[in-house]
Amino acid sequence: MEQQKPPLFSKGKIIFCTLLVALVLIAETVLHLNHLATWPAFACMILYFLAHMDHKQIPHILIGAFFGILNYPLLVMFVKVLAPVIGSFPGQLIYIGLFVGAIVLLKDHLPLVFNTNAFMLLVITAVAAKVPPAPEPYLWIAIQLVGGTALVMGVYGIQKIVASIMGTQQSAH
Repeated sequence: MEQQKPPLFSKGKIIFCTLLVALVLIAETVLHLNHLATWPAFACMILYFLAHMDHKQIPHILIGAFFGILNYPLLVMFVKVLAPVIGSFPGQLIYIGLFVGAIVLLKDHLPLVFNTNAFMLLVITAVAAKVPPAPEPYLWIAIQLVGGTALVMGVYGIQKIVASIMGTQQSAH
């Protein structure tokens, strides 16, 4: 007896894909029309996917991302203070070493703040800061907090909608 192959695209994946594409396009349009950077919000959504859409990781993602972006202006201030004494690059290395060290040492005690999401967003922020126009870390924080939360919660909501639809259909068969 031949086993039946699963469909190439399941109904659940098609529904999830359709709703996710709609969410992404709406978010992109809202941010674009308001002349806002998209990356702080979408970085959170991507981190949620990397966490296998585990809703328990949402606070870690959002708070860690906030902390990561917040550290960019702190890094800039730290380097400005040390630059006349040891140079900019050594000052940057010291800050990054302290930041990564703090994550390793404190991740078990303050995991909402000190986590890999924080480091990822510090790196992304530092890269984004090199692209014109001038860096706007406090605006990026606001975009991350509002837009990132909306996108992550939107994906979580899509998960719930798909589960509800698929659960209803499965019980009907």
